[in-house]
Amino acid sequence: MAVCMRYRRNKQDAVSAVNKGFLKIIQNLNRYKRDEVPFEAWIRRIMINTVIDEFRREKKWRELTVFAEDIERLYSNEPVDWNEAEQRLDVQHLEALLQRLPPMTQKVFNLFALDGFSHHEISELLGMSEGTSKWHVSTARAQLQSWIKTEYQTA
Repeated sequence: MAVCMRYRRNKQDAVSAVNKGFLKIIQNLNRYKRDEVPFEAWIRRIMINTVIDEFRREKKWRELTVFAEDIERLYSNEPVDWNEAEQRLDVQHLEALLQRLPPMTQKVFNLFALDGFSHHEISELLGMSEGTSKWHVSTARAQLQSWIKTEYQTA
């Protein structure tokens, strides 16, 4: 469920992805190779692929939007004391910040930073160039830094 929640915007969609993922796991249990991959890693990969498959099906109905205020924040160069800011962040707060990212940027960032996929793998999974994948990761990092900096300054 935690894996699916990182990629879906609401709990209902995450539950749906978990159900579809477990159905795939049960249907393909005979393909699991104990000697090659730990069971937890195999399940995690199936869940991620399930969410990506759903994303591909929904892609034609979705639009990406970037707000002008977000673009302005991306180009701010003011320094931040990250050690102190990092101490103030907790996991739930960071997850909430990730949910604020545009859908595609969030998915690419999760795949790269949290799940360890390479830009090449992400480009194949989501049907984009490696450069676009790198752009999404860079944009996500800049946006997250901006939000954290803003929260730190107001605290």
